[in-house]
Amino acid sequence: MKIAAKNTLRKAAIIVIGLSMISAIVILTSAPVQSRFVEARHGGALVFMDKYVPRPLRAEFSRDLGEATEGFLLEAGLLEAIPPEGPVAFFAGDRHYGVISADDPLIRKRLAGRPSSDFVLFRSIGMNFYANELVTRSVAAQDGSYVFVNVDEDWRASALHAYAHAIAAANAPAAVKASFKPDQGFDPDLRFAFRFADETLALLASDLFELSLGLGGADGAWDAFPEASARRYAGADSDVMERQAEIIMATYDLPQKSAVFYAACNSFASWILRERGADSLRAVARSFFSGAYSTLDEAFSPIGGFYASVEAWKGDASIPL
Repeated sequence: MKIAAKNTLRKAAIIVIGLSMISAIVILTSAPVQSRFVEARHGGALVFMDKYVPRPLRAEFSRDLGEATEGFLLEAGLLEAIPPEGPVAFFAGDRHYGVISADDPLIRKRLAGRPSSDFVLFRSIGMNFYANELVTRSVAAQDGSYVFVNVDEDWRASALHAYAHAIAAANAPAAVKASFKPDQGFDPDLRFAFRFADETLALLASDLFELSLGLGGADGAWDAFPEASARRYAGADSDVMERQAEIIMATYDLPQKSAVFYAACNSFASWILRERGADSLRAVARSFFSGAYSTLDEAFSPIGGFYASVEAWKGDASIPL
């Protein structure tokens, strides 16, 4: 072989090796590789899944997220259509949310331009071992921007519960949202009333889902709901009471929402179901989750208004603590 040809081959080999090294460096330093998360999409929302979640569970979560959230709400008649606003992102953690960090390269890249308060939220969620609600392995941001779920074999009810909170907050009318902000328009009474209505309907959704698993779907769950769901909050073996006791012993403080509060929300939903019927309760949920109302009384107009219904249920119109 001529010397010129050998030199050409040598140079080509050096170029190929150099390009391979550069490609390897680019790949190894890219956000997806450096991130603690595997990325997916659900509609317009980002889905960040902790790499420590077993691969089969990650695949299941990504594949079935829609069926478990808006899919069930539509099946149960709690939604008429997917609402216009929803979570910006879902975070699927492995047992806790310590993996969530504002410094994660993939989160920083995909959520560029989001308010700095979002990243403060990530920091607080990541440091809180008891971030989840008492009733589920999930929690939603107060404005509905983010849903956080601990992914295990029973993740679907948890994802549904937090998703219901998220769409209720994201689609709430502007006048209602304005009353939540800590400024001159802040209305603590309306905020607390909204929180009670919100929890009543989110809890209804996730409890119906869990009941439906053993009853062949949502239709059977509606009939069983009042008696079967009450045992979870009032029974001697209540998992909600057990989890509350664990938090009190570990932190010397009550959780943000107490077991008594959840029991009251469950009782109110059951009362509506018995006294006003499933169709009326579905109509309330459809209005509330989609934001198709201007006041809480309007959202609950199928059962005579929110405050009048609370008074008929418990004897006065005060919202239970």
